[in-house]
Amino acid sequence: MLRGSSPLPSPEQLAAYPPEGRELIFRMAQATQAHLHRIELERLELRREKLRARAIDRAAQRRQIARGQYLGFGICVLFLAASAAVALLATSGWGQLTASLLGGIGLSSLVFVFIRGQQPRASRRLRLRAPTRAAAQSN
Repeated sequence: MLRGSSPLPSPEQLAAYPPEGRELIFRMAQATQAHLHRIELERLELRREKLRARAIDRAAQRRQIARGQYLGFGICVLFLAASAAVALLATSGWGQLTASLLGGIGLSSLVFVFIRGQQPRASRRLRLRAPTRAAAQSN
């Protein structure tokens, strides 16, 4: 017996059926094909929805990162302005020390924001790597 990839039997086998049987076989093949097309379209639609959701998530992430950078910059400017004001108004050594501390805190907070923003991605990559030898031996 020969097997084909079609849902229909070979012409020789189809000729052996009565006309009603042939019609039934054709309708079943059409229904099967329509069902497969529906399933494939549903899969494609689900994939499209997933891609849309990912794009929306990425846009939201970008906005959140930008907002954090603006706020970090604002905090830094605030501390530097306070530092400059204290330095201008200071008459003693303690005032100048306070001004330098305020300036240092502002600058270090800005550096921290930019460094910390990059860190989670690196730690995710580390978690995805293969387990270390010690972890593999303990299992």
